[in-house]
Amino acid sequence: MSAAKDRLLDKLRKDYGDYFEPLFVDEETGNYRPFGPVTEDGPSLERLKRKLTIKVLSMQLTLDHQDSDFHGCDCSGGKDQALRNDVVDSLDPEDSSAVFEGINGTAKHGGGVFEKYVWATGGHSAAAGHGNLYNETYTSYMASDLKDIFGSIGIDFEGRNYAMGNTQSGTVVSMCWKEIFGEDVDFFAWDYGVMDGKQVQNLLHYSYRGALSPSRPALMMMGSTSSSTASRLQIVQGLEEMGVAVFFGNQATTQVMRNTFPDSSGLSMEDINALPEYVRNYRCGDGHETGEPFCRTDKYSKWGCSPRLAQTSWHPGFKEHALIGHALALFLTDVLLGTLQDLLSEHHQFEENTLLLSQLQQEDIDLHNNFTNAELPELHKVLVNLTEVKVTDTEPKIDASLFFKGRSMCHTARLPSQARYHGILTDPDEVGQPAPVGEETYYVGVEDGDAKETATENSEIRIVYTVYRERETNCQGVLVKPDHPDYFFTSSLDGWTTLTFPNDAEKQFYGYDPSQHEGIIIIHWKVCDVRGHPKCPVGVLKAVDLSKEWIMKINGQTVSKMIDIGSVIGLVDRGNEAAGPFMVKGENGFRFVPDSNGQYKIEIKVTKEDHFLQLQDFVLY
Repeated sequence: MSAAKDRLLDKLRKDYGDYFEPLFVDEETGNYRPFGPVTEDGPSLERLKRKLTIKVLSMQLTLDHQDSDFHGCDCSGGKDQALRNDVVDSLDPEDSSAVFEGINGTAKHGGGVFEKYVWATGGHSAAAGHGNLYNETYTSYMASDLKDIFGSIGIDFEGRNYAMGNTQSGTVVSMCWKEIFGEDVDFFAWDYGVMDGKQVQNLLHYSYRGALSPSRPALMMMGSTSSSTASRLQIVQGLEEMGVAVFFGNQATTQVMRNTFPDSSGLSMEDINALPEYVRNYRCGDGHETGEPFCRTDKYSKWGCSPRLAQTSWHPGFKEHALIGHALALFLTDVLLGTLQDLLSEHHQFEENTLLLSQLQQEDIDLHNNFTNAELPELHKVLVNLTEVKVTDTEPKIDASLFFKGRSMCHTARLPSQARYHGILTDPDEVGQPAPVGEETYYVGVEDGDAKETATENSEIRIVYTVYRERETNCQGVLVKPDHPDYFFTSSLDGWTTLTFPNDAEKQFYGYDPSQHEGIIIIHWKVCDVRGHPKCPVGVLKAVDLSKEWIMKINGQTVSKMIDIGSVIGLVDRGNEAAGPFMVKGENGFRFVPDSNGQYKIEIKVTKEDHFLQLQDFVLY
C-alpha cells in the first residue's frame, strides 16, 4: 500500500506542483487537511480504524483459504500462521505494503478483490456536481484516488455520489436512507448545508437513520458554513457520544486552503499558463472560481461536452471538487495506512488473527447496540409535527421516536437510489448504475409528456421522468447529472390505478417482516412552487384535494385524510405545495392492516378531468 500511496502523491504533486504541500498539509501538525474527527481527542478515529481492521482481517482470512503462497504469505487453509517466520523477521513495520504485495496477480477470482469498502455521498446540487461531469465531483476524485490504495490490499473501494439537486436531507431522503444509499455503506457524508438551513433536525434524522445500517458506517459532516454550524456540530458530537464514528470538514481550514492558491489576477499570461492545471485560474483576488481575468471562464471544464446545464455561480467547478476529493482521499489513506502499520507491528499469527477479528466484530456490534439503545436527544421531537395526528381511543399513540428507531420500508421513485438501480423497485431483470442519457440499463420509466397523454397499462401507478431541465441530452455518451426527481404518476385518464407495497422483490431483498411495522404510511409529494423548484404544472393535484378531486384506498380501506406532519420549522412557503411528509389516515385510523402476504394494495383514482398526481414515495413504518 505504501507504493500505492507514493503513486497517488506523485500524481497530486504533478497536478498541483509546488503548491501541493502548502495546500494539503498543515504546516504545524504535518497532517493532511481539512478532514478529521469531530472531537479532537474523541473515540471516532479509533472506531474508524477498528472498522478498517475488520475489513483487512476479513480480507486476509478470505485470502488465507485460497490455494496460493506469495511474498511470505502461506495462504493455504488450516495453517498455523498467516506469515512465515522468516518473512516476519525481515518485515519493515513502516512498510505495510510488504504483506500484500502481489495480491492482484494471485487471486483466482474477483480480480484480486476480497472485500469492498463503500463511501456514499448525500447532498444537494453542489455535492451532486451540477455543472460538471459526473467524474469531476469530489466523490469521483476521491474514489479514483482510493481505487489503487484500497485495491493494493485486496479491497474494492466504491464511491457512490447519490446527492440530489434541490433536496434537503430530511425527510424525503432520511426516511428512505437504506433504499437510496444501500445497506452496505461503510462511510457516508452529509452535505446538505445550504438546503437544510436552520432545520438542524434533518441532520439528526439523516445521520441517525444512516448509522442504523447493518454495516454500522461512519459519518462525515461536509460543507457547513452557515450560522447553524455550531448547532450541527453539537448534534454530531452527541452522535459520537452515542457510539457513532463522526468526522467533519473544518471550514476555516478549508478557507485557508483556498486562500493558499496563487492569485491569477496578479500574474502575466506567461506565468498563468505555467501554473499546474488544477491551480491555474482558481483564485482571482478575493474570489475563488470567480473573477478576472479567467477564474470565472475557467471554472468549468470544456472537455466531454460544454456548456452544460446548471453551470451557475453557486455551483463549485471541477477544481474545487478536486480539492475536496483529494483531501478526503488523503485523509482515508493515512487512516488506512496507520491501521495496517498497527496490525503489522503486532505480527499476529493465523489463529490470533481469527480471534482478533471475532473480538473486534463483537466490540463493533456492542457499540452499535449501545447506539440504538441510547436515549434520543430532545431535538428528535421537532422532526415531524404530530399536533394534528389525533388517534382514536382504541389506537396507540404515535411517538416521534418511531421515525428514528422504528423499522421502515420506502418505495421511492427518485434517482439516484440503489432500489432503482438494482431493479428492486421495478424489475429485477433491469438493473444498472448511473449512466449517460439513453444508455441506462435500469428501468427508466415513462416520459412525462407521454404519461399525460396516454392511459396506463395494467392499471399500474407509473414511474415518470422529465427531460426538460433535468436530463443532459446534449452530452451523448458522457455521464452528467444523473440525479433526477422522478415520481409516481396517475391521472384522470387512468381510472383506478394500483401499487403493491412492498413488492415481492422488496420483501425478499430487505427481509421484510410485517410484524415489525405498525402499518403507518407516509407519502411525500413531488415539490413545486417552493423556493428553488419549478412552478407547479397545470393540472397537478395536492394532498388537500383528497376526496374532492382524487380518492385513495389502502387494502380496501378508504383514505379519509392526508395530514401534513412536516416540521414546525418547515420549508419556506410550505403551503399546500410542500413535499410533506403527509401521514395517511384511513376510516379506521392511522394504522393499516396488511393483507395475508404482508402487503398493502394502494389504489388511487383521479376524479377531476385533465388532472393528475405526482408523488415522490411511499414510506411504511
